Amino acid sequence: MRVAIILTVLMSALCFGQLQGTIPNFQTLTIENEPGLTRDNLKEKAKKTGAKRIALSFFATWCVNCVEEFALLKKNADELQKNGVQVYLIDVGESIHKDGEKVSDMVNKYAGNSFPLYFDPNGNLLRKSGFLQKDDRFSLPLIIVLDTDLKVLSVLSAVNKENFPQILWGEL
Repeated sequence: MRVAIILTVLMSALCFGQLQGTIPNFQTLTIENEPGLTRDNLKEKAKKTGAKRIALSFFATWCVNCVEEFALLKKNADELQKNGVQVYLIDVGESIHKDGEKVSDMVNKYAGNSFPLYFDPNGNLLRKSGFLQKDDRFSLPLIIVLDTDLKVLSVLSAVNKENFPQILWGEL
């Protein structure tokens, strides 16, 4: 188990080496196609709420494993909040106009309404961060765990049932 955690941290360091340990500037959209999360307002939100960690959970409706991750997030929502972890769900690569209702239904069904939903229709944040496969697809589910200065602490590329959500607030 510890080997898997060490590998995750090493992968994070490699993937974000060119970003100097922080996430790039980005812009997400709300379900209403309005400006959503940005690098700046994410930092502001964390300060206002006293968050200790931020988890950006990337998903898509075609991702079967994302449903399992949503169930774990939903089950642990109170514990995440109690430990100061702000979770943001970010749909990647899907159109708000074409797929918005389908995405919203998936989130409501499996993750509930505990976490804010945003869209990254072109996958710009993951693209800028270097998380593309050779065929220009994203490997999902993917959670980027940040501190309140938006420094990347870890990148989780698979659901870890045994140690979830403790891994998100740095207990492991």
